[in-house]
Amino acid sequence: MIVSDRQKGLERAVTEVLPCNPHIHCGHHLKMNVQKLFGKTAVQVFQNLLHAKFEDRFNSVMEEAEARLDQGSEFKRYIQRIDPARYALYAMPLPRYGRTTSNAVECMNAALKRIRDYAPCRIICQMWLYLLNLFCERREKANSSTDELTEYCKEHMDEFGQNCGSFVCMSADMNQALVQTDGGLKQWIVKRTPKAQCTCIEPHDHCWPCIHFMSWLRSRGEDYMTYVDRIYLQKSLALCYSKTIHVIMETELAMSISCRATPPAIRTGRHRVVRIPNGGSTAGASTVEFEYPLTQEPRVIPTATIDLPTCGRGGASGRRNTGARCCGVCREAGHNRTRCHMLAHMA
Repeated sequence: MIVSDRQKGLERAVTEVLPCNPHIHCGHHLKMNVQKLFGKTAVQVFQNLLHAKFEDRFNSVMEEAEARLDQGSEFKRYIQRIDPARYALYAMPLPRYGRTTSNAVECMNAALKRIRDYAPCRIICQMWLYLLNLFCERREKANSSTDELTEYCKEHMDEFGQNCGSFVCMSADMNQALVQTDGGLKQWIVKRTPKAQCTCIEPHDHCWPCIHFMSWLRSRGEDYMTYVDRIYLQKSLALCYSKTIHVIMETELAMSISCRATPPAIRTGRHRVVRIPNGGSTAGASTVEFEYPLTQEPRVIPTATIDLPTCGRGGASGRRNTGARCCGVCREAGHNRTRCHMLAHMA
């Protein structure tokens, strides 16, 4: 299942590249859109729509929102333009394992934040290095673990096991039971067909036994491991990170034609290769020194450290300096910009 925001380019790309995969919208992005259009009060209403377990509950929340919100009619029309199968829990075509946002992808933005200003080839190499380290760490962690379940699943199963004693179970037969609270205020129906099912929808959404199903299993003296999806097993986690990622060299990537940047468009008019500050206006300015090959990062050198001759145009007062003639590119005397050795080197 693909989770993304409602960007039109992503909609078209998923339809063309992954036509057989269900595509749902990120709940966080939808909530931000609702808050921007209808205010913070509408966010809580949309939160109830997002986690509605039944269609009747979804429709009742929608009717309450129309009467409760100041822009209830506009809010209802906005929500009705979005397919419930793209965000609502009751209409999910496949299990989403409790994931309602695209955070699994968004977290890469923070992981790659420090390398965004690198050259393209170096960004690719740093991304590759990041994945190498990540795969290595998680592979060793999965192989060295003695638990059968992953940490995420085991934490929830232990919590369910500690709290499931507060429910009363009445079995109808071998495969169905009624589970209720001690006072009977809330009731759930659990089934196994052969997977775990419950009217709380959690077994369908997370693919593990919920606290009500586990309470029934404990009353029968049965183990819950049969009803945990294999994606939560440590051996499945180890298998995910068992693939080998080959190391790529930055020098090899830089020489690849497919990785080279497209040449810039040729503009008419005077061509300036390097922009440098005027001779008199050097305060706070800086210039860029280009290194070759272009896969390396340019170094920014403060102009205060560069010894500029007192020649050329534009002093601090805007008047022309009276020094000897010098090059407008390298600021050295004895030649002009058309015969500058720096231009010849860059060409």
